[in-house]
Amino acid sequence: MDRSPVLKRPKPTDGEEELFRMQEEFLKNKQQPSAKVIKLKESAKSLNVAYSNSQTSSNRVKSKFSELKKLKSQERVFTSQTSGDVINPAIKEVEKNLNFGIKDSVQNINIAPSKIILGNIIEKKYDAHNYEFHKKKFICSNTGFPEVFVSKHMKNDKNESLFMQKISIDSNSKIEKSLSFGPLCNTDNSVIIEGPWANEIHKENLERLSQMSQEDILKEKSKLEMTLKPELIQFLKDRRNKKQNTNKSLEDKRLNTEKQDQNVKSTNLITEDVPNKCDEDSLKNNDVSPMQIDTIETDIPKPPKELMEQAKEKGWMHMDSLEVEKLKWMENIPPEKKDEPAPNEPYNARFDFNGVLLPYKDDNVPIEKGLHHHGEEPDRPGYSLQELLQLSRSSAQQQRCTALTTLANILEKSRNGWYDKVLQPAPLVALSQKNFLLLLRFSLDDTSAAVITATLQALRIFLYSEADEVCLDRLYGFQNYKEPILATPKTDVDDINDLKDHELAQLDAVAALLRTDILLRISYILSEIRPPPVAVTCALEILIRLVRHSPITVVKITNTPNLLETIIEHFMPLSTDALAMTDTINNVYGVPVVAAIRFYRILLCYGGKPVAQKLNNLKIMQRIISYGSCDAGKSSYNLIIENLRLWRTLLLYENAVDSLTGAQLFLVSQLQLLLSNHDIQNASELSCEYAAALIAVASCLTPLKANISILLSKWSTQLLSLNNVTWSKTKLIAETLLAVSDNAIKTLNISRSQVFSNLNSTSNLLSDCSLALEREPSALPHLGVLTYDGQLQPIVSQQSCMPFLATILNVFIDHFFIEEIQTVLNLPQVYKYLKRLVTTDWCLEKSWYTRSELSFLVAIVNASSLVKDKLDNKTMHIIWKIATKLVSSLPADCPSDVKKMLRISLAEEKLNLEIVTSKLETLNLNSNIEDIKLNLSRNVSNLYERYVALNGKWDQAAMPKDWLYLPVVHIYTKCRNNNVCNDDDKAAILAVLSLELVLPDLVEKLSQNLRFSRLVLIYLCETLYLSNDVSALLTKAMTTLLKDNYKKLNFTIDLPGLNSFTDLFTAMCEHFCSTSYGDYGFSMTLLVPIAQRHNVHYRKLLWSEHVGLLRYVRLPLEQLVIPLKEYLYPLEEDISLIESYITVLIRGIIKQSWCPIPYTIALHHSGMYLKRSNKLAIRMRTQLEKIFDKVLASLLLNYQPPTF
Repeated sequence: MDRSPVLKRPKPTDGEEELFRMQEEFLKNKQQPSAKVIKLKESAKSLNVAYSNSQTSSNRVKSKFSELKKLKSQERVFTSQTSGDVINPAIKEVEKNLNFGIKDSVQNINIAPSKIILGNIIEKKYDAHNYEFHKKKFICSNTGFPEVFVSKHMKNDKNESLFMQKISIDSNSKIEKSLSFGPLCNTDNSVIIEGPWANEIHKENLERLSQMSQEDILKEKSKLEMTLKPELIQFLKDRRNKKQNTNKSLEDKRLNTEKQDQNVKSTNLITEDVPNKCDEDSLKNNDVSPMQIDTIETDIPKPPKELMEQAKEKGWMHMDSLEVEKLKWMENIPPEKKDEPAPNEPYNARFDFNGVLLPYKDDNVPIEKGLHHHGEEPDRPGYSLQELLQLSRSSAQQQRCTALTTLANILEKSRNGWYDKVLQPAPLVALSQKNFLLLLRFSLDDTSAAVITATLQALRIFLYSEADEVCLDRLYGFQNYKEPILATPKTDVDDINDLKDHELAQLDAVAALLRTDILLRISYILSEIRPPPVAVTCALEILIRLVRHSPITVVKITNTPNLLETIIEHFMPLSTDALAMTDTINNVYGVPVVAAIRFYRILLCYGGKPVAQKLNNLKIMQRIISYGSCDAGKSSYNLIIENLRLWRTLLLYENAVDSLTGAQLFLVSQLQLLLSNHDIQNASELSCEYAAALIAVASCLTPLKANISILLSKWSTQLLSLNNVTWSKTKLIAETLLAVSDNAIKTLNISRSQVFSNLNSTSNLLSDCSLALEREPSALPHLGVLTYDGQLQPIVSQQSCMPFLATILNVFIDHFFIEEIQTVLNLPQVYKYLKRLVTTDWCLEKSWYTRSELSFLVAIVNASSLVKDKLDNKTMHIIWKIATKLVSSLPADCPSDVKKMLRISLAEEKLNLEIVTSKLETLNLNSNIEDIKLNLSRNVSNLYERYVALNGKWDQAAMPKDWLYLPVVHIYTKCRNNNVCNDDDKAAILAVLSLELVLPDLVEKLSQNLRFSRLVLIYLCETLYLSNDVSALLTKAMTTLLKDNYKKLNFTIDLPGLNSFTDLFTAMCEHFCSTSYGDYGFSMTLLVPIAQRHNVHYRKLLWSEHVGLLRYVRLPLEQLVIPLKEYLYPLEEDISLIESYITVLIRGIIKQSWCPIPYTIALHHSGMYLKRSNKLAIRMRTQLEKIFDKVLASLLLNYQPPTF
C-alpha cells in the first residue's frame, strides 16, 4: 500500500510563497508528477527499436550491419519549423487500432502502417540582417595571388593554428556582445521556468527572440499583456525579480573574489568596438516600456553602511549575506496620489497592536512609528484583519504570538462596543466567517507554550464575555436566580454530524470546538504543558463558556478523563500558604485559583446532583473548609467569596450538609464580626458581597437564623438613613431577608428609604437601549449586557434596586403583609413608574437581565390582587394594562407567571358584564345574551392558557403580541388541514370577537395591518362567518377597525405568520366566490385592498382572474364603511385595468342594480379615461360608438364624475 504523504493541491487563493512551498514539498517527497514531459525523438527511437526487434524476432536472424543501417535510416526524421508537435507519441496505440484491410483508394494496394507522423515541412529562410559578414576587398597583385596579410592578434602558442586563434577571438567578442545586448539576452538560464526541460525551452525562446526585430517583440509583448491576467503578469515579474536579485548578489560576490586575466581584458577591449544593435533599437523606441523578460534588477537599494560595519565587527548571525528583499523595507515609501475617501465611503480598517482602530492617514505620526511598510497600502498605518490572519500562520513564533495577541485585543474592544456601527461587518462576525475559530484550534495544538498562551487568550476573548459574566455574578444570590443556557437558534439542518467542521462552525461554534476534542487538549495543556497563569485562567474561563452551551456539554465536560481531577489537584490545593507568601505569582500550580472555584460552581449549577456527587467524591469540601479561614490580604477576598458561593450551591443540592456542623463555630464568629464591624453606609462592594455569601451559607443552619435577624434589624435601620443606595447593599439586605423568619421581616420598612427614587432611570423597559445583535455571530450567542456603543444596561448599574424590590414584594406576598404592600403601591414614585410603562413601548424585553424588572412587575400585579379593594380605580386600571402587556413580554420559561397574567387580564370583574351587555344588545344576535356573558366570564382565560408552552426558551416570548387572535389562527389552520369546525370553534371565535369589542385595550398597541389580517382569517374558517352571531360581531369588529384606520393600512409590510398578502387576498377571492352568498360583511372586507391608495396588483387580480365574483358583491353604497372617494381617486392610470373595466361593463357582468359599488368604480375610471386626448382614448371612443348597448356607450362617452 502506498504510504506516501498526500500533498495539498494548489487553490486559487494561494499566494506565491505557498506555491513555492508546495513545490519544495513535492520535490522533497520525490513523487512522480501527475503529468510528464516526453522527449518525442527519444520515444520515437525506442519505438522504432522495439518495432525492429519485433520484426527480427519473428523473421530470420539479421546481421548487425543491416540492423544499424535500418536504425540510421529510421533516425532521419525531418521536423517542421513551426511550433506544432514533432512526432505523435502514441504510435503503439495507433498501430494496435489500425485496420490492416484498408487500401489506397487510387492504386488499390495495401497501405503500410506509418511508423511516425511528420509535421509540415517548411523551407527554412535565412535573414541576412541577422548575420555579420566581414567584407574585405581582395586586391590581386600582378602575380595573380592575394596579398599576404599579417594578423594583429597572434599568440606564441604553437598548439593552435592561426585560423583557430582568429576563431576564438571572434567567439569571445560575440559572447561579450551578447552580454551587452541588454534585457533580451542577458543570461543562459531561465528564471521563470524550472524542471529538466527548462534550459532547452529557454534556448529555444532566445533563438526565436534573436530572429525577431524589436518591433515584433514589442507587438508580441502587447499581445501577451492583453491576453494574460494582470495577476499572472505580476506573479511572473515578482518571481523574476526575486531570482535576479539572488543571482546578482552571487555574481557580484564571485566577481569581487576572482581575478580577471589578460585574455578577458583584451576581450573587453574588443567588445568596445562592437556596436550594440539592441541599444540602438531601444533608443528608437524609448517611448515604449521594455519587456520584463530576463531583466536584471539594477536599482538595488544600498544597505546602511554603519549597520553592516557594526554587524561585521560584532559577528551578528546571518548578517554576512546581503538580502535584497529585506533591504527594500528600509526604503522610503513612494508618494501616492490617492486621496482620502469620502466621509460616507468605506475603506479597509487597520489596527495597531493594542487593537485600536487607526485613522485612514495621520500625518502627525512618522512612518517609522506608525506600523507602516506592510504589503498593501504601505502609506497607511496599522494592519488589517486579513494581514493579521496571514501573520498568525507564520513560521516565526514571535510573529504568530504578536498576530494572535493583536487579534485578541481587537475582539475585546469590539465586544465592548468600541466599533458598533463603525465597522461592517463587526470584527467578531468577520473573523467567524473566515473560520478564525478553527485557526485558533489548530494553533492550540502547537508545542510552544508562548503560542499556546497567545491562542488561549484569543480563544477566550472570542468565546467568553467578561462583562456578561461579571453581571451574572452580581445577580447570584437573589431570589429565583438561574443560569442561562446560551444555545444557538434552530436551523434547518437535521443532523449536524453530516456537516464538515467549517460548516458546523458557522452554525454552532461550541459544537464545532467539542468535535475537535478541545476538552482533551485543554486537559493535556493544564496537566503536562503547565502554561503561565494567564493561560490557565483563560483555559478555565473557556471551560465556563462551554458549560453554558447546553446540558449535553456539561455531561461531556464531567466525563472528560482527568479534566476535573487535574483542575482540583493543581488549582484547588488544600493549603493557601502559597497565596499569602508572594505578592506576584508567576506559577499558579499549587495555588488556589478563583477561576477554578467559579468553574466548579457554574458547572454545579448546570449539572445538578450528578456533578455535586462527583465533586463530593473528589473531596472538594476539604478544600472549601480550608479556604474559609484564608487570610492573604485583598487578593483573598474574591477567593473567599467564590468559595462561599460554591459551598452554598453544594448545600442547595443536599450535599456537604455535614460540613455545617463542623463549621458552625466559624460561621458564628464571622456573623459576630459582621454585627460589630459591617455598616452598610461605609461598606465596600466586595465586603457586601462577602457578607451576602456568608449569610447564604449560615442560613442553612436553623440555630443561626436568630443571629441573622439581628443583622437584618441593624441594616434595615441603616437603610433608612442611606442616601446612596447601591446594588451590593440592597443585595445584602435581600439575602438577609430570605434567611429570616416572619417576625423579623416586619421590622423592615422600605417605604421611607431611597430605593424607589431611581426606578425610571434604572429601568430596562423604559430605556432607549437596544441589543447589539450585529456585533456577535449567531453561532456564538451571548447575553449582550453592553448595548450599542458599549452602554451598560440600566438594570445592572450600581444604582439599580430592581432585583431587591422584586425580592421584597414576593416576600410580602408570601407572608400576606397587606399593609406593607398597600404602602408600596401607593408610593408616588411607583405610580409614575407604572404610568410611564403603560404609555411607552418597552425596550430590551428579550434581554436576560430584564427578567429582574419583569419579575418586579409580576410581583406588583400579584400584590394588587391582594389589595384591590384598597386601591383606587385609576391605579388598578394602570396595573391591569401592565398585566396585559406582560402576557406577551414574559419569557417562555416562565409559564406559571404567564397564566397568572392571563387570569388577571381576563378576570370576571374586568370584563364588566354591564358593558358587554350594552355592546351586544345593539346587535341582532340569535344567541342568548346571558350565555355569551357566561362564556366570557368562565372560559375565556382557559381558552388562552392552552397556548402557553410549558418548556420554552428564555430568549423567546411565551405569547405573541397578537395573542388575542391565537384561537382564530388555530381554527384557520385546522380548516386548511381539511378538518371540520364544531361548536367549540364557534364559541372560541365568539369569545375573541367579544373581547375585540369589549376590551379594545388588548389590541390598541397592535398595528392595523395585523388586526385586519387576523380578522380576515375568520372569513376563511369554512362557513362560520355566516352564522348570525358571528356575522354580526365580525361585521361590527371590522367596521370599528376600518372606520378610523383605513388610511393606516399598508399591505406591503411583512406580517408575522403571513407569507404575503397577495396569497391571502387570493384565498379571500376564492372563498368568497364559493361560500359567501354575497355576505355584506365579507363584501366590505373584500373591497378594502382594491382602493386606489393600494397597489394596482390587487385590482388587477380581482378584475381579471376573479372577475366572476364581482356579480355577487351586492353591498349597497350606503353600507360601505370606507368612503367611495377612496375607490374613485386618484384616477386609474393602468391601461390594462381600464380595458378590463370597459370589457366587464360591455359584457354585462356587473350592473348597477345588483352590484352598485363595482359598477360605479368601473364606470368612473372608464369614463374619465375616455375624456383624454391621447390616441388610445380616441380609438376607444371610436369603438364604443359602434357597440350595441347605446345607453352604456352614452354613459361612458358623456360621463360626469360625482361631487364630494
